[in-house]
Amino acid sequence: MDKSNTSHTNSEHQAMADEHVSPGFLILSSSLKLLFRDEQSWKLCGLINKIEQGKAATGVIPHAVLQICAQVAQMLKSAPNSKDLDDLQVKHLISDGHTQILVLAIGLPDVKDHTRSEILVLLEEVSRPLEPLLRSAKRRFQLTEREVNVVQHLLKGMTNKEIANEMGVTRTAILLAISGVITPAS
Repeated sequence: MDKSNTSHTNSEHQAMADEHVSPGFLILSSSLKLLFRDEQSWKLCGLINKIEQGKAATGVIPHAVLQICAQVAQMLKSAPNSKDLDDLQVKHLISDGHTQILVLAIGLPDVKDHTRSEILVLLEEVSRPLEPLLRSAKRRFQLTEREVNVVQHLLKGMTNKEIANEMGVTRTAILLAISGVITPAS
């Protein structure tokens, strides 16, 4: 592989890595006291508060996350000596139709002193924002602006007919653009 090809591949991989967002995480005591948080978890907590209440509330652990942690805390009390983490976890998806956030709470038992058990909470936005996805697709498949527009409408769940009406072209032009035969005329 020549150097220029390697450089192009590395820059493409770096661009994909830059667009990836890591999950956020919180650590709570078994009494639901916040012990640690990272920046991403606080951002996602704000989104969850917005989903739940219609407005962002910063610096507040969302009620839904606390309820999930309370379930795990109860599991820790019920089975303080459990070593199987699968038995000490709760998954929940919080969504408003556009944004989906996966909450995974895992009980981390302290076998010597169950009052020192902790709860690890992973928060991850599972519905990727469209813009990075579209930029990546455009770059990777060398799409025109019109093709990107068609893909954007498809990702919104629109039918071919709805896309054609929205873009002011025929349905046949949309079908051909999707199949890659031709692109709709500007």
